[in-house]
Amino acid sequence: MNLKLIYICALFLFLGLVFCNNSISQNTQSINPVLTRQQQNQPDPMESVAIKFYREKEFTKAAELFQQLYKGKPTNNYYNYYFNCLTTIQDYKKADQLVKQHRKIYPDNYRFLIDEAYIAGLSGNKKKSNRILKKLIENLPAQRNQILQITSSLQGKGYPELAIKVFEKASMMTHGNNSYSFEIADAYLYSGEYSEMFDSYLSHLEKFPTDLQRVKSKLQYVMRMDVNSNLSEMLKSKLLQSSQKNPENIQLAEMLMWYSLQTKDFDMAFRQARANDLRFGNSEEDMLELANIAFSNYDYNTSAKAYKYVVDKKGDTPYYIDSYVGFFLASNKQIEENPLTTLNDYEELEKMGIEAINILGINNFTSDIVLQLAHITAFRLAKNKEAIDMIELALANPNIDKIKEANLKLKLADILLADNQIWDATLLYSQVESDMKNEPIGHEAKLKNAKVFYYVGEFDWAATRLDILKSATSKLISNDAIELSMFINDMREEDTIGFVLRKFAGAELYTLQGKYDSAMRLLTKVEEDPAGIYSFEYALYNKAQIYFELKEMAKADSVYNKLITIYPTSVKADNALYKRAELLRIYLNNIEEAKRLYLILMTDYPESIYSGKARKQYRLLEDKSINKIEFFYN
Repeated sequence: MNLKLIYICALFLFLGLVFCNNSISQNTQSINPVLTRQQQNQPDPMESVAIKFYREKEFTKAAELFQQLYKGKPTNNYYNYYFNCLTTIQDYKKADQLVKQHRKIYPDNYRFLIDEAYIAGLSGNKKKSNRILKKLIENLPAQRNQILQITSSLQGKGYPELAIKVFEKASMMTHGNNSYSFEIADAYLYSGEYSEMFDSYLSHLEKFPTDLQRVKSKLQYVMRMDVNSNLSEMLKSKLLQSSQKNPENIQLAEMLMWYSLQTKDFDMAFRQARANDLRFGNSEEDMLELANIAFSNYDYNTSAKAYKYVVDKKGDTPYYIDSYVGFFLASNKQIEENPLTTLNDYEELEKMGIEAINILGINNFTSDIVLQLAHITAFRLAKNKEAIDMIELALANPNIDKIKEANLKLKLADILLADNQIWDATLLYSQVESDMKNEPIGHEAKLKNAKVFYYVGEFDWAATRLDILKSATSKLISNDAIELSMFINDMREEDTIGFVLRKFAGAELYTLQGKYDSAMRLLTKVEEDPAGIYSFEYALYNKAQIYFELKEMAKADSVYNKLITIYPTSVKADNALYKRAELLRIYLNNIEEAKRLYLILMTDYPESIYSGKARKQYRLLEDKSINKIEFFYN
């Protein structure tokens, strides 16, 4: 009985072991495919070494490894690496063998046929190379994707002229149903045949006018390679010729307009926009775009002409109000930057502004006219009451939006301050500051309010508000706050009693109020009895500003230059550099010296608020001096 029990136990143990072995075997079989797949996804160590040799330009070593890799797995990737290695080390015999072997795997891929011709040419067998390529061109496939494959390979192997032949023949084969005119232009681009390239792009545009933006984008790319403006002049000539041959083609006319804007030839752009409008009509939007771009590039003459052209259409255009506002603002800039401007010019500008308001009324659109008109009336013609009445009338309009209203209130406060109504001014600044506390204009109001307290000698209160503004989001406001705060601190270090600081504050208030003689007397007293070195720096800067306001440009230039020369590390040095450069450019017509000063600002004062402005002006002047064409993105 015991033996029987042992036998039964042994039997069950045996069966259990068999079952376990089967389970383990099955689990192993289920896991192995996963492990195999993971192993397959791991990079081949030989491939990694081969690519490393390739990148390090050890092409002989790389070729040996890629040869083994290709034998094990003849993929296109290994083929490319191996082929490039063989051609680089000039082993053309092996390269030819490789190409023929690979062509058997991919007989329908024309790229490898071109590789065979390429190797034949490299090895000196020009006849074979020409024969292969000639046969290829004689037996072109009909499918577009295959044509593109062929031409891409031809261009990649240095046969751009053959790529053009392929495109031309393919176009004829499809009887115009499948045009390759854009691709032909690209092929001319790659081969450096720019005249034919421009002809092809323009020919494509005539056939496919909806591709206007595509052609523009390609030409922008081409122009970025234009070092000496030769391509730009060639394009201009091609556009003029094509437009004259096809005067009714609106796309060519638009291309001429586009070209003029790209090259910043705003006078040509105006003539073209006017011609387009006369010929095709409804070009007011293009004219308005020209006016805006010219304005932002400081060409106020062309900007004013373009705005005026739209204004003269009156009720025939939906852009009448926009153009009228732009015309007034551009005309104002013309007068501001004209060194020969007289009081009579400002009086005429005032009449123009009043006429505009009478025609258009006071609303959100025309509030910019009111703003500038009030500034002219108060600060150029010294008619504070009329300016105040004008702004108050605009503010009475309940439909003026918050930002426009805030701008009007700031201008009104400026005029009240100039009229010596100091506390009325600070009340308005405080209103704007409170109403627009999270907006840049609210920060501007806070800055102006801080200056009021500075003017009246409340230096502690002014400094407290300026410290808050140092972190303002607007770089300009932040910079002004930092400069005034530094000035107050510098002067207090030199003059603890504050007598000299009060003279400066009084002089700045007199300057703002147009009382230049009184301001100059206070600054002269500072120079005669300075508190220290800072007193001289700031006195020179403020005197230069007064001479500028008095239109005594030579004196202003001399004082700015004195400040820059004697105190190059002054906190006002970058300000003086920029203002002197602008003065030389606009009023004294000394472009070369202005460029020199802009360059100094860019290189020696890169953190200055004026550095970006200097860079823009320098580029504009440099472009004009060397007649360089600068393209920009739309």
